[in-house]
Amino acid sequence: MEHPERANDAFSKDLLERVAHTIADVEETTHAEIRISIRDLREAGEVDLSLDELARKEFATLRMHKTDGRLGILLLILYHEKKFYVFGDEGVHSRVHPETWTDVAETLRDHFAKADYEGGLNEALRKMENHLRGKLPVRKEGSGVSVMMLW
Repeated sequence: MEHPERANDAFSKDLLERVAHTIADVEETTHAEIRISIRDLREAGEVDLSLDELARKEFATLRMHKTDGRLGILLLILYHEKKFYVFGDEGVHSRVHPETWTDVAETLRDHFAKADYEGGLNEALRKMENHLRGKLPVRKEGSGVSVMMLW
């Protein structure tokens, strides 16, 4: 399958609505707070930022560092660059094996390489759920871990 030119074409409104239902299910069973940020391009002031710096900036912009128990997980997708970054805040990362993020990232990479964006997001979210189920406390009010891959 061919990759669409723009992120809006790859990640349609209908696709995102379906993925939002999966996010809600995973959040309910894991107590994590999950956000996906999809961009075609970086903003002008972000060109020199590393992917880690950009993800941390987005994490702060979304105020995810304020989640109860620091249980935020951000998936940042830079569509034009064919890059993504998985960032788990300290309350999540401290309770899972570091291979959790590699497993999630490899799933995304494999699906995104085939332009299967919905399948990749849904399977990655379900993998998060499997890795996190029963390990996170109910949300209560640092730095986490991240994995970057190309597809």
